Amino acid sequence: MTLAPLRSILAIVGLALAFACGPVEPPASSDGDAPYVVRHNAMVSNSNALIAEVRVSLARPARAFVEYDNPLAGRYRTKTAALAMEHVIPVVRLRPETTYDYTVFTVHGSDESKAVRGPKGSFTTGALPEPLASAFTVAAGTSSQPLILTDYKLLEEGITHFTFLDEVGALVWYLRVEHASAVVAVPGQENFLFLPWHRGVRQFTPLGKVTDLTGEIGKSHHDMVLLDGGRVLFPMTITDHFGGGEERWRMVYDSLAIWHSATGRVEEVWNARKTWDILDPAQHWEPIDSAGEQRWTHLNSVSLGEGGNFLLSLRSRSQVVSLTPDYEVEWQLHGPDSDYEFPDPTDRFYFQHTASQLANGNILVFDNGLGRPDAEGGEYSRALELRLDERAGTVVKAWEYRHDPDIYAPIVSSAFRLDSGNTLVNFGIRDEEYRHAPMVIVEVDSSGEEVFRVETVHLHGRPQRYRAQGGIEAIYGETMLRPPTAFVQRPPPVRLHYERMEHVAAGTFDLYLEDGHLVYTKAPCTIEDVAISFFLHVRPKKTHVLPRPRREVGFDNLDFKFFQHGLFWEDRCHVEVPLPEYEIDHIRTGQLVADDEATDGRIRSNEQTVSDAWSVGVSLAKP
Repeated sequence: MTLAPLRSILAIVGLALAFACGPVEPPASSDGDAPYVVRHNAMVSNSNALIAEVRVSLARPARAFVEYDNPLAGRYRTKTAALAMEHVIPVVRLRPETTYDYTVFTVHGSDESKAVRGPKGSFTTGALPEPLASAFTVAAGTSSQPLILTDYKLLEEGITHFTFLDEVGALVWYLRVEHASAVVAVPGQENFLFLPWHRGVRQFTPLGKVTDLTGEIGKSHHDMVLLDGGRVLFPMTITDHFGGGEERWRMVYDSLAIWHSATGRVEEVWNARKTWDILDPAQHWEPIDSAGEQRWTHLNSVSLGEGGNFLLSLRSRSQVVSLTPDYEVEWQLHGPDSDYEFPDPTDRFYFQHTASQLANGNILVFDNGLGRPDAEGGEYSRALELRLDERAGTVVKAWEYRHDPDIYAPIVSSAFRLDSGNTLVNFGIRDEEYRHAPMVIVEVDSSGEEVFRVETVHLHGRPQRYRAQGGIEAIYGETMLRPPTAFVQRPPPVRLHYERMEHVAAGTFDLYLEDGHLVYTKAPCTIEDVAISFFLHVRPKKTHVLPRPRREVGFDNLDFKFFQHGLFWEDRCHVEVPLPEYEIDHIRTGQLVADDEATDGRIRSNEQTVSDAWSVGVSLAKP
């Protein structure tokens, strides 16, 4: 038998085996060199609902990649796998509970433009884990950033989920880690470094593998800067004790340390106590708390300046400090011993986060506004850019972004200038009084106009986002072929099907009963509609079920403020208040007006005389 007929027979046998093992599509090229796909399949990870892998078996070695697509989520291409017959191709940048179609491509040779289209398949991602699954998001606009890296944590749990949002606000990746703060991408790599609270430096990959790089090297926290030579600069917390007996107290302050990855050595390069007199009262802005502890510096961010200097944000001093490349104090802005004066007091910042130096030399901070004097506008938060005049020793506001209406985020939060020139502002928590109001991320242009907005609410805990940052093009080397076009918002975890509820009263708000809850709703609705407190007086059929102090007046007082139980959804205000389990005879509810504004219709609530802006009575007693 000659070689040519033998080759033909082997080719026929090979094709028969291939069809028996799985789907095959002939190569599109006509040169006969394209490797055949013998089989392929896709699986979603058991440990992460937003990571999949496509397994591909070839008849002969070749490189391979996958294109995957969803009409709303966009079309992407994975990076190309190395030469092999068996491939496991990771697929990331996926949305939860979403079906993707994929196509296998093979590359025979060095020219990827001649990749051969192979077979197709599909897979569906899983549901998000808690607490991400219990949050819901409203998004609008399109970010200038393909991806936004952020974090999500419930204060009650202390577990952090690092997440990526795509350019229209959909969550497309997550990783669950212990309580952590800063995360940075490693230049030239696909890995990320992060700081678990007080536990050194760790690394994670886009596929979810976490590696402890240092072990416990001290109380590292909040932020880090990657230096050349594989060095990492980060803050370390130090606690010293002073006094004795009942006067004993603890002072908590910071140093800066460098971890040398090549040797594992940790080197202290700056220390707050060696810089200022720790016992000088003039050097302190935050008082000693009831536990006998004072956070003297609370270094919450460190960044590299334009001249090789380092910008430190010292929250407890309401101060930004610049250190020279040799870690000597270059200047101090605001706080004790400031080198700059503020001609306009309203330009000052209070208990700030994320201090950075921009290309124009200006300083950008997220001004939390905690403790801001009423004379300077009171407690509200903003992104604030300041211009320093070294010759005059003054500093003035160059730009700011204030949300309308004001948002007050007393802790965490961030503001970063993007390469696009826009600013990404993260109001990472809400004041306790408004704990169920949404956390807000906005991208604004130089005029303060919003181009992108994400609001996230979690009704069953108090969530926070420490930071939101851009500047990342891909999670695992994927290429965007078609951008996402829409973010299909999940309905919130509340009752919005009003047509199925029992409508019991109408006032400024419509009232419904559903599953032991009194539901208030109004649309359209604004922040002014819910600024007034609500009263809710529940009268039982038998007064002996009431707490003893309430039996004399004969009703339960369940007064509340809107954001204790309510939320905004699109243009609607929605409140759900759980009712007592005892048998109810009558409910009276409405909103309250302060006593000095009262004219008539006064009622007694919380032992104070108020008047009702509106009120309704609801009888639940059966005739």
